[in-house]
Amino acid sequence: MPERLTETLMDLWTPLIILWITLPSCVYTAPMNQAHVLTTGSPLELSRQSEDMRILSRSKRGWVWNQMFVLEEFSGPEPILVGRLHTDLDPGSKKIKYILSGDGAGTIFQINDITGDIHAIKRLDREEKAEYTLTAQAVDFETNKPLEPPSEFIIKVQDINDNAPEFLNGPYHATVPEMSILGTSVTNVTATDADDPVYGNSAKLVYSILEGQPYFSIEPETGTARKKSSVSFRSSNLKPAVRKQLQ
Repeated sequence: MPERLTETLMDLWTPLIILWITLPSCVYTAPMNQAHVLTTGSPLELSRQSEDMRILSRSKRGWVWNQMFVLEEFSGPEPILVGRLHTDLDPGSKKIKYILSGDGAGTIFQINDITGDIHAIKRLDREEKAEYTLTAQAVDFETNKPLEPPSEFIIKVQDINDNAPEFLNGPYHATVPEMSILGTSVTNVTATDADDPVYGNSAKLVYSILEGQPYFSIEPETGTARKKSSVSFRSSNLKPAVRKQLQ
């Protein structure tokens, strides 16, 4: 049986310690590609045919569905299976033909008209296009007479960790009172990247210091730089870094 799925600068005093913050290249690590994902939402039902293939069907009559996901930027000579069309009107006698139309049909997504298998045949990039709206229909194999009304569904491009984080509005210049207490906030650095935070840790950033210790520290999650030890000079360099948080 099918299973149901579903973070100020302080006032300036004198004397002041001048802090120059320079921004080096970001530390970036991208994980290896994971297996593509096929998913649906209510009221669809999802039944597993094999470890790498799943069939969408409806429990009463006909067929209807909502959306699927495909991993972006796949590589290799073979098409990537996205999912399969299936109607319970199909007894398996090859008398039903599946037709795919709409956004990317035939050029990006290709369907096997007998089995209903949908494959991605071109490289996908979520930053260029995040989703595709297509229409599926089941017709009589010989007469092309529609057996079900057309059904619209969406193929969403699932993000991978393919963008390096970048600092915003740098370089940063900040000042801090010489006699300020330890832990005083010096400045806040901010970075961003284009990866979708919905999926895993792709867009979760962690800040660290490459140069400036032991005088300064930085909060890994917020990018807030703080005074860590006493200083008696007029200027210092602080080099922050940012990287993707790995699972």
